[in-house]
Amino acid sequence: MNEQTIALGAAVLMAALILGALLSRWYFAPTGSHRATLMRPQAAEVNDVGWCPAEQQERLHAYHADGSRMCWTCRTRTPGGAS
Repeated sequence: MNEQTIALGAAVLMAALILGALLSRWYFAPTGSHRATLMRPQAAEVNDVGWCPAEQQERLHAYHADGSRMCWTCRTRTPGGAS
């Protein structure tokens, strides 16, 4: 093999590696759709223990600004003002 063939092969290899890296970054780019929205309350002010009507026992809840809360265990939502 001569030097020109080696240089051409190296250039083709580098171009293929760069193209493969760019395509893989595009193909595997995160879209955010894999995130679970139930795990993140949107406007939680504080987390505290409260009575869960679905489980009939004290559980950790996310308390929201409007007075409602969501049980972290079973995801039951209790409207504001309810005990």
